[in-house]
Amino acid sequence: MWRYCPQEVLRSAEEWWGWRPHPAQREWMLDTHPVKVAACGRRWGKTESLAVETAALALLYPGCKQVIVAPTLDQASILFGRTAELLQAFSEKSGDRVCMRTAPYPRLRIRESEIVARSGYRQARSLRGRSAHRIVADEAAYLDAEVIPQVLMPMLADTEGQLVLLSTPFGRNHFWEWFVRGQSGGACRSFRFPTASNPRISPQFLQMQKQLLTERQFAIEYEAQFVDDAGAVFPQQLIEACVDAALSESRPMPVPTVAGLDWGRYQDYTALVILREAQGKMQAVYVERLPTASWQMQIERLLQRFSEWWVRAVCFDATGIGDPLGESLQTHLSEHRLRMQVEPVHFTASSKRALIESLALAMERGRLAIPPHPDLLRELHAFSASHTASGHVRLQARGSEHDDLVIALALAYHASERFSPCIAGKGWLTSGKQRESMNA
Repeated sequence: MWRYCPQEVLRSAEEWWGWRPHPAQREWMLDTHPVKVAACGRRWGKTESLAVETAALALLYPGCKQVIVAPTLDQASILFGRTAELLQAFSEKSGDRVCMRTAPYPRLRIRESEIVARSGYRQARSLRGRSAHRIVADEAAYLDAEVIPQVLMPMLADTEGQLVLLSTPFGRNHFWEWFVRGQSGGACRSFRFPTASNPRISPQFLQMQKQLLTERQFAIEYEAQFVDDAGAVFPQQLIEACVDAALSESRPMPVPTVAGLDWGRYQDYTALVILREAQGKMQAVYVERLPTASWQMQIERLLQRFSEWWVRAVCFDATGIGDPLGESLQTHLSEHRLRMQVEPVHFTASSKRALIESLALAMERGRLAIPPHPDLLRELHAFSASHTASGHVRLQARGSEHDDLVIALALAYHASERFSPCIAGKGWLTSGKQRESMNA
């Protein structure tokens, strides 16, 4: 049975990195149950406390094996990267060597201990048959429900190690079931840490967020509460039915795709979603929020993605600034000799409603598959319908939550309906000669 001393971890963290937990973090880190579950509000400090704990355990218990799992490898790499920074800082003073690799997945060794980061689908399944002393599942609510009992827990059988599950709530799904289990005692213990339990977050900030968000969204994001789907355009059950964990491992292929593009720079992100037809449905093979940058840099990045993913048609939001940006995009496409169908979509209350209803219908009929991308799933969950004073239906994200990825997904599905037949004739282009003509 693998056990560790949490007091020693805390003492070492202060000695090596000058780090002290706030009271709620301390309560969490002192618990050593075999299964620990925490529902956390935003900015509670879970990444920092997990990184400190993971790094300290690697140093204090030579030879221990720890695995960081998240819905996507990018998400897992955030915690891995912070852990690596702490260990690099320690090695510069102690002389201990840190051996690190980034391919095919992030991995490091120090004092014969190993830490790896894996995505929650294909890479996690490749862990079958391996063992670990400690597994940390970040954003656990967005993992496939079967990954935890069928892949992660068996890895701890030989070592009788520890499973750590943390996430913001995502409806009453499998993560909620783990949380409820941890309230009953036994080998599993669960905690709820609202953002307010972090004394470094000011009450003024939380009050401002409470005014900006709806009561429901504030309860989820900052109070870490599990709430129902009242008013949601995309109910929890519908979202989960469309999630295909395999899509988190999608790679570019020489097969035509379509894209949806929602422009943004200051209050929102520029969002891009790319769909590819496979297995009788449209699959979201690429989801990205572009970094805040100049329009020129964003367009250059988009051109790279279009070329890489064989995009042959794109629909974009042409409302407001989107119209001149769309013209600039078309100019750049011509200059780079990228042959694509480009269609601006001007949003009105009725056109936006039709676009969202078409997306919801496609999801209900099983025509759309999406990856377990936390930002996309969070936006879908927060997208709501409300009635205005004039009796109209308003479709938008609750409070100040973003909806850029939802809009990009809806635009991409609209592009698939508009352009699939005319791009590929009676189906998608598949022959070598046709592929060559597309790139000509």
